[in-house]
Amino acid sequence: MKFTEFSDFTKKYPNERVQVFIDGANLYEAMKEEIPDHTIDYHKLGLKLVGGRKIIRINYYISELNPEWDDGAKNQQRFLSAVKHLPFVTVRTRPLRYSADKEKKWEKGIDILIATDMLTGAYLNGYDTVMLVSGDGDFAPVLDEIKKMGKRVENAFFPKDRADALVSSCDVFVSLNKEMLKDCLRKKAAPTAGGGKI
Repeated sequence: MKFTEFSDFTKKYPNERVQVFIDGANLYEAMKEEIPDHTIDYHKLGLKLVGGRKIIRINYYISELNPEWDDGAKNQQRFLSAVKHLPFVTVRTRPLRYSADKEKKWEKGIDILIATDMLTGAYLNGYDTVMLVSGDGDFAPVLDEIKKMGKRVENAFFPKDRADALVSSCDVFVSLNKEMLKDCLRKKAAPTAGGGKI
């Protein structure tokens, strides 16, 4: 994998069609640690990562809170409704899983949904380059398969939170940090469930 300046590879491939896949919960948790006083505009993030290339779609994935069990569900629905209206953005969800006492919560099916959509897009020639925004090393074998189909694979995340397994599977790694993201950030107004305000 090549560590390179962000602008270098976007200038080299101006005609590439790019799809962005954002692992919402993974990015949200990293943002809380790396840039805790801000939220991110996913449309601006997608455009920044695509650079001067041709944007096809920004795909955002998150688990939905259950409104019967979770007080944050209404805020999350308002947030998701706003994200769905951003240009080029598609929101894909799966229900959040809860323990019997509703005290524990976990995602189920989001990773496989992202993986399936990335593989399907490659198989149907829906993009030339896939940009994955996640630090989850479980995606490494998926990216390897996408490369076998002749596609370029790129990964963007905060270096400290990125799994080592992604290193050898990506053609390019884009290092996220507050300075690089400054024109995609908004000052956090109040905590919200499901990824924050846009």
